[in-house]
Amino acid sequence: MAYMDEHHYLLIIGYLEGKITEEETQYLLQKVQTDKEFSDAFEDIAEIWSAKKAVPNNSSKANEALARLNRKINDLEATGLVSKNGSAKTSHPNTIILKLRPILAVAASVLVLAGAFWLYKAKLSNKPADNLAMAEKHTAPGEKKKINLPDGTAVTLNVSSSLRIANSFGDDKREVYLDGEAFFDVKRDPQKPFIVHTGKIATQVLGTHFNVSAYQNDSNITVSLVQGKVQVDMNNDLSKRIILDPGKQMTYSKTDHQAHVSDFMTEDITGWKENKLVFNYDSWSDAAKKLSRWYGIPVQLKDSTLLRCKLKGTFDNIPLTKVMEQIKIVADVSWQMQGNKMIISGKCN
Repeated sequence: MAYMDEHHYLLIIGYLEGKITEEETQYLLQKVQTDKEFSDAFEDIAEIWSAKKAVPNNSSKANEALARLNRKINDLEATGLVSKNGSAKTSHPNTIILKLRPILAVAASVLVLAGAFWLYKAKLSNKPADNLAMAEKHTAPGEKKKINLPDGTAVTLNVSSSLRIANSFGDDKREVYLDGEAFFDVKRDPQKPFIVHTGKIATQVLGTHFNVSAYQNDSNITVSLVQGKVQVDMNNDLSKRIILDPGKQMTYSKTDHQAHVSDFMTEDITGWKENKLVFNYDSWSDAAKKLSRWYGIPVQLKDSTLLRCKLKGTFDNIPLTKVMEQIKIVADVSWQMQGNKMIISGKCN
């Protein structure tokens, strides 16, 4: 087994438990693809993680891995270097003993995810493995995509967004995980609630039309209901549950963890589906992020005075320079390109 530090051990264990963030998962999978020794170590740990546990569905690959692992453990026990409960008897300099000890200790105390390594393999190849793989859809900057889910729900994914569909989707509930913005036209099914997870916010519906904006680098998460009724929960705290009616929008602040409900105009929220870039009294910091995602280039504010400004306007599928020319008519701003980056300067009127 290749050498790794404690951080990487904890990262792999967290992955097998399903407790690491999307960024950590991406880092882990990228490292597995580019570092052969790390990939081999990952495989060993995944096998150890499933040690001595029953493997469901008679998965041949998982059983083969389990058999190899058991032989490995038995060999170590035979040498007297590892006790029957999986702990190291001595401080033997062989690094594999030092690596087996913490992993076996965790595996003995936690209900493991059998076959987790094969789920990892499926994620790398983007192919289902015994229906365990979590499907994922992405959009690049400037790209939008329409997605049809297995239950008949239609999702329109905005620019620079991703949607993950839980492997248990459709069993007793329908769960998806959103990073970015999407409009949902949910197929009604009273027996199977549809739940959109966005960080600490869970939006649950039975069948309805609504918009969710939850970009990681935005300060707010917004849920805007066009039709039907939705239930929004924050941090699993039922006392903070909000029920939205059509035309109402919940805005949750990531900074102070507070939420408020307000009215909204549908075209202000869903105009992006018709390629309309809409600023609805956005702060200039939020506007810069939206411009960057929409046009796929970094946008930076040069003057701090712009942070106090608000921007209102709708731009119908026009180039970035045309957008800035129209904004200049109503705001005291200027811009310049530095390589592929736009620098905006100015002040509030």
